[in-house]
Amino acid sequence: MKTGQAVSLITTHLHRNISGDVMDALRAAGLERFYLYAARSVVIEREKRRFPPWGRNDLANDPVDTLFFLINPEREADLVKLIIETGQLYTPGRGSVLVEDVTLAGGHALCGENEIPPPDVKASAMHIHPLTGICCILKRGQGDSVARIPLDTGTCVPVLHFGTGTGVRDKMGLLRITIPAEKEIIHAFASPQEVDNLMEAFIEIGRLDQPGSGFIYTYPVKKGLVNIRVSRAEQRRAASFEQIITALDHIKGGTEWRQRKNVVERKKGRGKRIIKNLVDLVLLCNGGTGTDLVKAAMFAGAGGATVSTAKMIRPAESPFAAISPIRECCSMIIPEATVETVVEALEKAGAFTDRCHGQIFLRQASKAFTYWGK
Repeated sequence: MKTGQAVSLITTHLHRNISGDVMDALRAAGLERFYLYAARSVVIEREKRRFPPWGRNDLANDPVDTLFFLINPEREADLVKLIIETGQLYTPGRGSVLVEDVTLAGGHALCGENEIPPPDVKASAMHIHPLTGICCILKRGQGDSVARIPLDTGTCVPVLHFGTGTGVRDKMGLLRITIPAEKEIIHAFASPQEVDNLMEAFIEIGRLDQPGSGFIYTYPVKKGLVNIRVSRAEQRRAASFEQIITALDHIKGGTEWRQRKNVVERKKGRGKRIIKNLVDLVLLCNGGTGTDLVKAAMFAGAGGATVSTAKMIRPAESPFAAISPIRECCSMIIPEATVETVVEALEKAGAFTDRCHGQIFLRQASKAFTYWGK
């Protein structure tokens, strides 16, 4: 595979009822391999009761399948249209699709980006626009309190899944703090104008300024269409508020028109050390090989990793059948200056051999925050 090559990372979070149709459409378009992991989305469910006459707001879970794959940028727009049209994502409540610019930093010969012929896709009427992603990593079981923030502000429907933290526990042991390895990972998406206030709220509600509470970072999304159906209730009008907002986003050509200055406004400048110039180094490797590879990366300067498990979907009769269907996704947030050293260490540890079938891609981590001690 070519290193240093710019490719597109497409991620789509789909309600489980429609994910099968989208996967079938992607296969029919010639996509040979993609990744799948189970997740959940949370929405506010307004329960209707006779007494008292007002409703009670509570969170409800929906099963989500998250699909992601790397593709030649020339086919990016076609596949996004295919996902939107097949999944009918222009209807709020069905899912989200996001496109990121990433860079391949190394990999096994079988693990490059997908190459497909031009698919026969009708043009999508939906406008997709630049966004900023927020990834918040918390102790397992604490995700709902933070996930409620983008719901209460009407920003988006967040997606949550589980992972395992590696590395940070050893460092925090010096402070005699026991930190569970099991993590809950939250992804939310906002306009670039709103993301700073949203990040402040995540830090405050998640108590990320306390030892061992978690980690948060933001990353640029080239373009996307996100699910904004933040609540579930009986619809009494011809169109829901979310449908009206989605239509106005299309007419206005983006989300800037609905910018709110005081949404989740927090006191800033209270000594928070926001870290910049970081990179999210993502290593995809065969199941069972990630632990040793992460140790090699940590020895070369990585602070740790969050490891999630995904299933690789590929034809049974193809060269890609040599790759394990169980893959580990190891995300390491590291300074830009250490990228080359960490990649070299992973290669020496065998990341790109037939045992691991490793692949590394890089994306920018614009801002990050965690507890650093007094």
